[in-house]
Amino acid sequence: MRILIVTLHVRASAQAVPLAAGCLKACLPTSLQQQTDLIDLFPEIDTMSQAQQLLDLNPSVIAFPLYLWNRKDILLLSQQLRQKKPDLILLAGGPEASADSHNVIIEGALDGVIRGEGEVAFADSISALYEKTSTSEIPGFLSATQTEATIPPAAVCPDLSLLPSPWLTGQLTVEEDCGVLWEVARGCQFNCAFCYDAKGLQGVRPLPLKRLRKELQLFAKQQVSQVWILDSTFNAPPERGRQLLEMLLELAPHIHYHIEAKADFLDSQTIELLSQLSCSVQIGLQSASEHVLKPLHRGLIAKQMTQRLSHMSDVGITFGLDLIYGLPGDNHSGFEKSLDFALKLQPNQIDVFPLAVLPGTELFENQEAFGIQGDPRPPYLIRSNTTYSEEDLQKSHLLAAATDIFYNRGRAVGFFLQLCESLSLAPSFFLQQFSEWFCQQENINQSRVLDIESWTPRGILPLQQKYVRYLFSINKKDNLIDITEDLINYHFFCAESLLADDCRPMEERPNQSELMQCSWALNPAVELKDFHFSLEALETVGGEPLKKIIRKVTPEPEKLIFLRQQGEVIVESLDDDFATLLNRARNKKTTKQLLQGIEPQTATELMDFAVSQGLLLPEPPT
Repeated sequence: MRILIVTLHVRASAQAVPLAAGCLKACLPTSLQQQTDLIDLFPEIDTMSQAQQLLDLNPSVIAFPLYLWNRKDILLLSQQLRQKKPDLILLAGGPEASADSHNVIIEGALDGVIRGEGEVAFADSISALYEKTSTSEIPGFLSATQTEATIPPAAVCPDLSLLPSPWLTGQLTVEEDCGVLWEVARGCQFNCAFCYDAKGLQGVRPLPLKRLRKELQLFAKQQVSQVWILDSTFNAPPERGRQLLEMLLELAPHIHYHIEAKADFLDSQTIELLSQLSCSVQIGLQSASEHVLKPLHRGLIAKQMTQRLSHMSDVGITFGLDLIYGLPGDNHSGFEKSLDFALKLQPNQIDVFPLAVLPGTELFENQEAFGIQGDPRPPYLIRSNTTYSEEDLQKSHLLAAATDIFYNRGRAVGFFLQLCESLSLAPSFFLQQFSEWFCQQENINQSRVLDIESWTPRGILPLQQKYVRYLFSINKKDNLIDITEDLINYHFFCAESLLADDCRPMEERPNQSELMQCSWALNPAVELKDFHFSLEALETVGGEPLKKIIRKVTPEPEKLIFLRQQGEVIVESLDDDFATLLNRARNKKTTKQLLQGIEPQTATELMDFAVSQGLLLPEPPT
């Protein structure tokens, strides 16, 4: 028997880790593990080719973890596999298989699904298939032959300490600089009406601390670069969160962690621990309207959240916020107020989503009571509700896109509120005007604006500059244009350098004679930019209002260099000779061409420094 556990990922990335598949394989008996392969698929390959790739491995059983984002493609793939090999056993598990079991079986021509936590049920199912015994008594297993009346309750692993780790057993490989999805707990102590995290079992079940310590030690030993901690609220209760953070700082402080937290539980001790860690913290705000949140079993103490997130900002913690538009009881005007509240907290990222009415949630089960009209198929997006019209949803969709483009992808966190204040505009209105300007002044249609993935930071930068010049011109504040352009460029290139590769010199440096004979090019990790104001002025003005800044500083044009070395962003001003040399290297030049017109002693020193720091790299002869 050959078993394939197939994961279709969203895209190739550091997060494309087949964690569910690894957990399933780790629970199989050793004899069956040896017959099991984990297969990763990506959307770039068409379904027909994916089917053939799997069939070429001659499997007897194929199992799929099924999620919101891959349900449609996986079930289409399953249908094709069924047509090509009718005797193939096809199974699925995951949130979609648990919440919409019968439809999943029908749409994918599956032999069965596993509802709930799948490790034990999958191992029992495969053993039953291997031994040709009945699967009818396996908890959580729903066969295609069973009727809706006999749908079993979701399986629950009674003792998480008995589950083997996919990392420690080697089912998932850990490599230097790789990303890791790390499960530290299951469940959620909250029961939000729109969320499936609790899966009907309110409460948190942490994985054993002994296992977590061993996994973390493995990640540290293998020099993992990033870890996504899979816990919808790592700091609920707060003492559990503090214990986890203390362990991260003790065993692997060099790794960057992605963490989800609840603002209510971000006490001063937790914030202090987070400040010592390389991490980014995502916080679910969802709405700033208490009357919207209350029926959804969520609360908000706005003053408390503001204080705690301000504390996080003060100690340098990177955090992001989530917002949802389309919630029952809300409307576009309410969403604008929530967006204003969120942006005034200066998150490093603000992720805005339309409401998805997920199967298995309270909203899905009570759509009529909530006045919801939603799409019955993935991604289950809301079409309207009693208070949120289709027209309002479209307005919110466009505003969410403008927020993502200008604020997130446009690296605007460092200057955005200064812009809004200088123009006396609410943040949401500023962004709404941006989307309208897009469409009218730049002749960009709405479909292009909404195609978020097509926008790159470097494509957004000139649009930001042009939009700001337009706003200041029509508001008769032309005196603020140059300082604003400098601030936008400064924050953009700092962010780009932080995300770039380290600027490193060549491993074997040429001797003086060879150096003079080489051709050179500027290291692609280096950015050069002309500024209207000096670096000292830009670094000292902080978040002051622009009208105050412009009275303090005097235009003093400078050429700045941005790069990263040993993980640290470096920004320096350049003198004219060095700026000339480096600018010439934007296109491949010989040493003689680079140094032309520069005093010989100075030229030698500048060239030596540029090569030693990796600012210039040798180019092979053409």
